[in-house]
Parts: sequence; C-alpha cells; structure tokens
Amino acid sequence: MARHTPGADDDEGLTPGHELFAPPPSAEGSTTASEPSTGTSPDTGTGTGTSTGTGPRFVAWSHRDADVPAAGSAPVEGVGDDDPAPRSGRRRLAIVGGVVAGAALVSVVVSAVLFTTGSTPFAAGAPTEAPRPTTVARTSSPTASASPSPSPLPTASSSPSPRAATPPPQDASVPAPFVTPVAAGTVVAEADVASPKGSVHFHYRVVAVGDDTYSAELTNATSSLPVPVTAAFFEIAPSVGDGVTYGGDGGVGIDGPTAAPTSASGSFGAVSQPSYLSTLVVYSTSTSSDVPVELATGKVLAVAPVAWSVPARQTNIAPVDSGATAFATGTLEATTASGAPKRYTVAPGDLIDVVAQRFGVSVSALLYLNQGLQVIDDEQHLFEGTTLVLDPDSV
Repeated sequence: MARHTPGADDDEGLTPGHELFAPPPSAEGSTTASEPSTGTSPDTGTGTGTSTGTGPRFVAWSHRDADVPAAGSAPVEGVGDDDPAPRSGRRRLAIVGGVVAGAALVSVVVSAVLFTTGSTPFAAGAPTEAPRPTTVARTSSPTASASPSPSPLPTASSSPSPRAATPPPQDASVPAPFVTPVAAGTVVAEADVASPKGSVHFHYRVVAVGDDTYSAELTNATSSLPVPVTAAFFEIAPSVGDGVTYGGDGGVGIDGPTAAPTSASGSFGAVSQPSYLSTLVVYSTSTSSDVPVELATGKVLAVAPVAWSVPARQTNIAPVDSGATAFATGTLEATTASGAPKRYTVAPGDLIDVVAQRFGVSVSALLYLNQGLQVIDDEQHLFEGTTLVLDPDSV
C-alpha cells in the first residue's frame, strides 16, 4: 500500500487524504490480460495515472493523519473542519457540562428550600434578617414562661378511691357516749348460800361502788372444812365435784374452819356490769396434798344461781337494727327484753363505721361499748367472728 502525494497530475478528481488500493497481485506477480494498463505502475509515481478497462478500483478511506499539515507548512484552509473533535476534547466538554448541570440542580434545590421556609435568597451585600419566629407544638411540660393551662391538673386529693380510709372517730357534733353508773351502795345481788352437806354457810351481796365497779361482801360466814374455800361468780355453772381452773370474778375467801361467823369482801375489778355472771361457785383453795380428793384444790363444793337486780342505767346509746347492708352483713345474736339489739357477730368484710351506721350509733359509741376492739388496715375492717356488745346495760 502506497500513499499518494498530491502533484501536478492529480486531475482525475482525487481528493487529498484519499488513498489508492490496488488489488493484490496474482500468484505469478504479473498483471493479467484482462487488466491492461498504460503508463508506469502507480508505485513509481510517473505516467499518466490513467487506466483502461477494468483497472484497479479507487476506494475512499479516511485517515486522521491526512488532516495534519506537514511540519513547517502552513495549515490548509478547510482541511479537517468537518471532522469530529478529538476524544480527549469531547471528554473535557462532558465534564464541564456535568459541572454546569450539577450547579444548576443545586440552585434549584436551594431555591425550593428557601421558598418552603419563607426565606428569600440574599443579594450580595444586602443586610441579612433574622428568620421569623414560628409556632412549635410542644409535647413536653410547659416552662415557667409558658402561658398557664386553662384547666389545672387534678391533684392527688381529688383522685377517686374505691373506698376512703375510715378516719378516727370525729363526733364533735354528736355528744360523747355515756352510761350513768349505778349509784354507790346499791345492792344488785343478794342471797344465802349453803353447801350440800352444810359444811359452809354465808350470806352474800353485791354492792355498787359508784364508778361502774362492784364489790362482793360475805357476812355470817361459817365453815367446818379443814381447808380454805373461796366464793366467786362464774358465767358458766359447773357441778359439785367438778374441778375449776379459773378463779372467777368477785372472789371472796374464807380461811379454814371458823369458830364464829365472820365477814369478808372482794372486788369485781373492771367488771362494770356483772349480770352476765349467772352462778356463784364455792370451791376449795387448799395447797396441801394431804387432803381427801373431794377437798383437793379446785374441787367445787357448792353451786348457787345468782338473781341480779342491776337497775337500768342512764345512757345516750340506743341501738336499733336497720338490717344487713354492704360491709355490715353480720348476724344479730341476741336482743334485750325490750327487743333492742344486744350482741352482734362480725361477718367477713364488715367495716366498723358501717356496722355503727347499721345500728344507728357512732363509732365512738361502738368503741365505748366494746373496749379494746381491734380493726385491720386503713379501711378498718373488723375481725371476722368478733362479738360486739350493743346493749349499754350489758357492759
């Protein structure tokens, strides 16, 4: 392949930058008969450059080096003007275009943000303004500078409770409960007692002291037994020959055999209403082991019923049963001769103030009738099974 150099013989319409390709030579290296030529071979650069018949074909082929002028020669006008730019030039143009597009996109985004926030772009050298204050919804507790809430928050004291704790008795508007004591010197029980074999005789009486206490007095007391004996009052009557382990109330002693009638006295202590003690019992108080079995310690020698005549006491406590209700569902166990409530048994869940309301008395009155009454927890539940005294004459 040979490069064609433009010259004076280029009058066949060949343009600079195009090359001539001759068909490959035959195997013999000579031109065939069908390919006659005149003049000199194109490789020599001489001759007319014309061909007859079916000579070599001219094929246009673009070569970039043809656009480059030779060293030292002036550039040929029009040569290479229509050719595309070199690859490195196109790459630089692409990078510059990408940068310009990115800057335009950033400008659009900034403008959108400024528009949505209500701000405006600042001109060069223009004074800046502080952003307008905006209202922000608060989810936390207000500060001291915040405006007070129209509706105050509820305080702990206003929160409802399933049931408020029962306060201590506050009966300022209700008179304090009272039961007038039996007048001092009033005899409330009196009788003569004799053992079955006649070994012990005495006269007893129970006398009011005047402060809701009583004393027992024995007069004309005689005994022929070789052991000391005691007369006391019991709630439950034993039988003669039984043994007692409890000394009873209002006990009065006779020390051994007596040569003449004697007197003795004893106190009931804290018993303010002795009428529940229905039996007078005489029993041995010997401490010797050298006595017959019938006279051993605790052996019952005599039993006598007691007829009480305690006068009615003045009181401002008048219980009336209004029937079972919530928190006061216990059972009324006894009534007085007039039908008034006398004793009440506590049921599960009973509350002291509700029980008092059921019987129309104050809590302090209920406590007055039942000294040492115990309750549970702040709501003051009563102990299940407790027996409450409701009759003032029973205390």
